[in-house]
Amino acid sequence: MTKLFSLALSVLIPALLLSACGAGASNPPNGAAASQTAAAQTVFAAQTAAVLPASTPLLTYTPLPLISPTPTQTITPTPQKANTVVPVTSLCDDSAYVSDVTIPDGTVIAPGGGFTKTWSIRNTGTCNWSTAYALAFLSGSAMDGSKTQLSAAVNIGDTVNISVSMYAPLTAGTYTGYWRMQNAVGTFFGEAVFVKIVVSGGTVTVSPTRTATGTGSAPTVTPTSPPVNSATPTETPTETAVPDTPTEMTTS
Repeated sequence: MTKLFSLALSVLIPALLLSACGAGASNPPNGAAASQTAAAQTVFAAQTAAVLPASTPLLTYTPLPLISPTPTQTITPTPQKANTVVPVTSLCDDSAYVSDVTIPDGTVIAPGGGFTKTWSIRNTGTCNWSTAYALAFLSGSAMDGSKTQLSAAVNIGDTVNISVSMYAPLTAGTYTGYWRMQNAVGTFFGEAVFVKIVVSGGTVTVSPTRTATGTGSAPTVTPTSPPVNSATPTETPTETAVPDTPTEMTTS
C-alpha cells in the first residue's frame, strides 16, 4: 500500500508542476492540459481508494423488547381446621339435686336428738337406676347416718325421695354432712347433697319426719318423737369444707 501511494504521488506531483510551469511560460492547448490533469486525478483517486479502507457501515441498533415484570405470586395461607367442639353426651349415671323435703338448712336439734333427712333427687343420666343404687355418705359429719338403697327402680328423668335416719351430735354447734349417689358397683356419681343442722343445749325442736313413699310421689308426713341415741357421738362442732367432688355442689 505504501509503495502504491508513493507511486501515485510521484506521478501526480510532476504533473502538477508541469501544469504550473506551462501555465506561466506558455499556454499549451487546453485539451492536453485537461487530459494530464484528469489522468493524474484518476491515478490519485485509484491509489487513494486502494489505500483507504472501505468505510464500515454503521451498526443498526435494534431495541431490545421490553421485559414485562413478573407478577409477584400471592401466597394464600391454608386455613387451619377449626377445632370441632364435640358436645359431651350425658353420662349413663348422673343425678341432680331437686329440693330438701325435710330438715331445712339450719334446723335446730337437741343434742343426741334423732331425725330423718329426706332429699328429692332426679335421675338425669341415660340409664335407669335399679334397687342396687343407693345414697351414701361422702364427707363431713355422718351423724350416725348409713347408706340407704333405693326401695324401687328409678327411670330416666324421674325424681325420687331418699331418706336417711341420723342423730344429732351431743355437743352444741353446727354440723354438715355430704351425701352422694352410688351405682351398683359402688361408684359415686352426680351432684352431692348435704344436711346442715344446729345442735343446741335446749329441748328438741326437730321438724316432723317424712317418709319417702316411692318415686316421684308426695311424701307421707308422720310426726314422731325423736328416738334416744344409744351411741355416744364423739364429733366436735365444726363447719366442714365442701368436699372435693368432680361436680359442682348444690345448695340444699
